[in-house]
Amino acid sequence: MERIILGAITSQMKHVIGKSQHRFINGKSCLTNLVAFYDKVTCSVEVGRAVDIVYLEFSKAFDMVSHSLLLEKWMHYGLDKWFMWWGSILRPTLFSIFISDLDDGIKRTLMKFADDPKLSGEADTSERRATLQEDLDRLEEWANKNLMQFNKDKGKVLHLGKHNPGVQHRLGPTQLGSSSVERDPGVLVDNQLNMSERRAAVAKKANRMLGCTNEGITSRDKEAIIPFYSALATPGILSPLRKKDVDRLERVQGRATKMLKGLGSLPYEERLRELGLFSLEKRRLRGDLITMFQYLKGGYKEDGDSLFTRSHMEKTRGNGYKLLLGRSRLDTRGKFVTMRTISLGIISPGNGESKAYLFMGPYTYRLVKELHQGERLNNPSSLSRSSSDLCSRPSTSFVALLWTRSSTSMSLL
Repeated sequence: MERIILGAITSQMKHVIGKSQHRFINGKSCLTNLVAFYDKVTCSVEVGRAVDIVYLEFSKAFDMVSHSLLLEKWMHYGLDKWFMWWGSILRPTLFSIFISDLDDGIKRTLMKFADDPKLSGEADTSERRATLQEDLDRLEEWANKNLMQFNKDKGKVLHLGKHNPGVQHRLGPTQLGSSSVERDPGVLVDNQLNMSERRAAVAKKANRMLGCTNEGITSRDKEAIIPFYSALATPGILSPLRKKDVDRLERVQGRATKMLKGLGSLPYEERLRELGLFSLEKRRLRGDLITMFQYLKGGYKEDGDSLFTRSHMEKTRGNGYKLLLGRSRLDTRGKFVTMRTISLGIISPGNGESKAYLFMGPYTYRLVKELHQGERLNNPSSLSRSSSDLCSRPSTSFVALLWTRSSTSMSLL
């Protein structure tokens, strides 16, 4: 019963909670929060603008909510007050409704992930810095009005851009400190936007995990070793910019495969073939394709409409559902997820709405074909499922199952 009420309230209040909240809402996640926010940031940095990002956090957020003010907002939106007492399952949704008006009057980009808001704005002129400061003043005013407090000790500013003056900002009377690296949900963001800190932290954690495995587990079977580093291959919003970052991650998998019985003397590529595994580069490609599908045809389609621009040129061959790939001067923009996924190919919906096709270049074609062949060998039963079943579960299905020999196309599932 609680879940039924939660679903009804969430559906009714989706327009109130707004696009800036990316948690506790269907179709929103940590990924959509990062992509929507840093897509705008990288666009500004790409054209040479200085950008300041202010990371904020509420102090004891859920415990500080005033019940009387929450009830007042609840009634204002036309909801029955008795719904508020339906257990703890409603608590996250109640908090999202309580802070839904945090965006009111904000001129720059504000994103929220649960109780962690972040604000970004261009800061290359005094007028733009003043606008960003005005938004911070509005946030402080909102907190005072709603009997909430920001944890000002944890509030930090990240200065991006080659010619960023690094001007300090304040929240109320408190000057916010500057930082070169900040933790956002799931990632470490540095002032160069190259994610090297994140890659180094992932590699260090994985190596430490493998060290513990080597000392604590006597078995050298695949089932005992492989799961310990499988999380390393999840795609990030920014692909590794430097070769040393790519090599650092690949060496972790190389070390893990060497630990397996009878494979230590084989070259890395042969070890992967023996185990039915792929390099991390190919696994990142798979993740990128799934992410692209989610934004264009899947659960994130609402956000995808604002992130991708479709081309309707009649002179192009084939379908009219092609994506425009803009030019990028910097790798921080060119390797961002919304840019690098378009460079993989062109999406087409096919003959019906239940399918989507990717027309790709020869390099991507070869990589995806290898992934497809490996998936078919490792999981042959997946080929017997219907297209409608696969399309209803895009996040758990493999991205390449139905091949057409006459053209370099594949079904995106």
